[in-house]
Amino acid sequence: MSAASKFHQDCEALFGHKLGYGRRWKTAAAQALGIGRATLYRYFEDEDAVAPDIRARLDELAGDAKPVRSDRDMVTLFARGLMEVQQQVDAQGWLKDGYPPVLQRSFDLAAARNIMEPGALWPTDLRALAAVAEQPLFDWVTDLNWDPDGEFTAAKLIEDGEITPACVELAMPGRDPETELIERAGFGLLRSVCVDRRDGQKVYAAFRRAVVEHPVLGSWTTTILTDPILATVERVDEIVEAFYQRVPESLTLDGFLPTCVVSGTVLRRQGIGFHTESRDPEAIRRARSGDSAGVKWRHGTMQLRRAFRLYWCLPGKTELLLAERLRKARWTVELWPRLDRVDIAAVSPAGRRIAVDVKEHLSPENLAARFEGFKEYAADHECFLVVPDYMPEIARGYERRFEAVRRAHAKTPVALRTISALLSDLDVAR
Repeated sequence: MSAASKFHQDCEALFGHKLGYGRRWKTAAAQALGIGRATLYRYFEDEDAVAPDIRARLDELAGDAKPVRSDRDMVTLFARGLMEVQQQVDAQGWLKDGYPPVLQRSFDLAAARNIMEPGALWPTDLRALAAVAEQPLFDWVTDLNWDPDGEFTAAKLIEDGEITPACVELAMPGRDPETELIERAGFGLLRSVCVDRRDGQKVYAAFRRAVVEHPVLGSWTTTILTDPILATVERVDEIVEAFYQRVPESLTLDGFLPTCVVSGTVLRRQGIGFHTESRDPEAIRRARSGDSAGVKWRHGTMQLRRAFRLYWCLPGKTELLLAERLRKARWTVELWPRLDRVDIAAVSPAGRRIAVDVKEHLSPENLAARFEGFKEYAADHECFLVVPDYMPEIARGYERRFEAVRRAHAKTPVALRTISALLSDLDVAR
């Protein structure tokens, strides 16, 4: 190797790889070294021409430099890349369009860090990433100081061949995935239609219920339009298209789309059984044993988009169950009042008023940090944050961990209950 290529190699290693400038590394090198592009190129060709102060400056930068992507940044990039891969698989059944740009960028940065950091073993292809993503973060991420509450320390990015809710949350650091969902065009369209109608609250509740009860639509017209309220909405076809997506034929078995017997969401083949997105242990047990329902597949078959499945459909099962129990006890119940200011507002026969939000967060720390309260209902309602009965079973110490983080972040105390505990508090028979 010639002396001239040595200076070139050192500059590329520092600016292109370690500092992560990629194709812009020559411009970054010239600026950092305080020389013009022409001079830089001359130095590339003739090592002896490199001024001593320039060589010293390069060595100084190399000694002080740290990668522009921290461990937290790398995890975020990997999570975003996996989320985009999942979106392609959901829509097309396979990775038809190749690596998403953000995923390829994460692999490039991982390769650079592996070169510059002794002992670094960041994954540099999808197979390697999928393997480590099925392990807790503490097994493969060296620096977890960015997670002081331990919210993600044991989190996995992939479970049972699909991205996890933790992966989605890590892909959007500092953002609530439910907020991301609300900002989607589908929600905005639905809300605008409802705001423009006198019966907008009824339209909203009817569509929200339809989403919970029908995560898969064999024919949306024969399902949605049989509801007398939704049948009057002129833009209902646009709303359906925004909330649902086509199901690829690759997910079918013998012409049928297998669905979860508990949640109704699409199942994916896993060994001799299936994988379900539901966290309900009963749903998981039945899916793994091969138990399933089915919808005959046709080219128009649709399923809810992932965000609405996770944050509307699955917790919606608990919302409908709680509403049914209260109604049987002769409470007056309204689901998703004021276009979803809370999930349930109810009044007992004796006049007791409650407001309820239902969540399915696996991490109580995450829920505690992001839940912002009950808005205007806090003034004249007893307010409860409710999780399904099975949540404390799969996340030990749920209530204690929730309350600890609320105190640590100086947030207003919130009454957290399972659905059974709430019904007991309200003296409502199960």
